[in-house]
Amino acid sequence: MSSIELTQLARAPLLLLTYAEQRGIDTDELMQAASLTPEALKDPDSRIPLSAQLKLWRALIEHTESAACGLEIGRSVSAEQLGVVGYTMAYSQTLGQAYQRLARYMRIISEATIFEVVHCADSARLQFTTHPYLVALRHPIEGQVAAILTVGRKITQTDFVPLEISLPTTKPINTRIYRETFRCRLRFDQPEAAFVLTTDQMQLPLNAADGTLSGYLEELASAKLHALRTPQEPFGDTVRRMLWSDLSSGKPELSNVASQLGISARTLQRRLRQNGTSYSLVLDELRREVSSELLVEGNLAVSDVAYLLGYSEPSAFQRAFRRWYELTPRQFKSRRAA
Repeated sequence: MSSIELTQLARAPLLLLTYAEQRGIDTDELMQAASLTPEALKDPDSRIPLSAQLKLWRALIEHTESAACGLEIGRSVSAEQLGVVGYTMAYSQTLGQAYQRLARYMRIISEATIFEVVHCADSARLQFTTHPYLVALRHPIEGQVAAILTVGRKITQTDFVPLEISLPTTKPINTRIYRETFRCRLRFDQPEAAFVLTTDQMQLPLNAADGTLSGYLEELASAKLHALRTPQEPFGDTVRRMLWSDLSSGKPELSNVASQLGISARTLQRRLRQNGTSYSLVLDELRREVSSELLVEGNLAVSDVAYLLGYSEPSAFQRAFRRWYELTPRQFKSRRAA
């Protein structure tokens, strides 16, 4: 199975570098740690590998004294900094329409995150399904939630407060900046990141609403989204790409993946067989690959890695790991550290 390299806009590392520069952190050192060059970031709408962004996050976390740098970065984000996706949001009619467009075009910003709007009777749940590496580092996922909430407040020019915020990260000792940022009920150690808005909040009008302009921007965003599709890649890699962001939400169901691809579960299984693999083998290989990197680079407990890979019990992950590497996870970590 070939490895899939997820990508995202260069706008993402630029946000981190701006934050670092404002705090007197050597940005050249951060870029070197992430193997990024000024040329790679010259065009904010060019694409960089997710691996480079992860290295940049690690370097920034090592160099900053802030315990909540993700929230601090997220609180500074504007719609304009999200490029064409941000502009489609800003010129929408309502906040709900803006968030629906973000859900539709999130892959342009980052292939490592799925953003969804789930409507309930009198509220809407805006939820993030994010790559396990980003969840493991804590700050990226917290920054994403803060950024999307902040953009919503800016484009409505209102200081709306969610009903609640869910985060997949552990509760910190000091929650002051979380309370200042979100100003609502906080729930930590949740399966996924999300915030809940009332139906009235989703209907908040946008002052810059422009139906004609937003229509043109949607056409542009749709073209960019289409350009990201790689129809020539092996079908197994396509399935693997869909699974990347779903791992930490539990074992991804075959039927859900098939639905995302617009095909039936039976068709998905048949096409994988034609490519010499199966759904369970694709998922197993992906978990194997991600597990080794999380154990070595994530500084995480074995139970945390099991959770991020969607295992219901650490013992199930440990059995799988012994099958993959003929070592326990702790033995693997100690040998790599030696």
